[in-house]
Amino acid sequence: MTRHSAILTRLILSLPLAAGLLCTAANASAQTAESVTIPFAFSANHLQFPAGTYQVRRLSSALMSLYNFETRKMELVMVRQEDGPAIQTRGRLVFHHDETGNSLIQVWIPGTTIHSELTVQPRITPVSAKNSQVTGSSIEIALK
Repeated sequence: MTRHSAILTRLILSLPLAAGLLCTAANASAQTAESVTIPFAFSANHLQFPAGTYQVRRLSSALMSLYNFETRKMELVMVRQEDGPAIQTRGRLVFHHDETGNSLIQVWIPGTTIHSELTVQPRITPVSAKNSQVTGSSIEIALK
């Protein structure tokens, strides 16, 4: 066996191992869990959540869990994965706040370009026909 064919054989045999390691790393990052204390009640995909400390876990590109440490209840919410422009140094939750309450709309994952948009977004209504501004504001809470 020539030196080139030996190198090629080793390369071909090591490709499945490398692919398996990459899949494991991607799967592990998809299940990142972060804790956050949310000081107000909120909704996410039409589910109501009380104020409290939560564990936020991204289970897949389409599913996220919110576990309340006080009530020991876990709810699953549907999300769609979006890629951002740059790697996020800190994770955060983004809420839309208006007269109807607070709605979770985005979850930013630290150390990645990934953020998740909740599939059900709050309805944003105009203030008046003359004024093109919308009611409400955004609230961001950092993940721990």
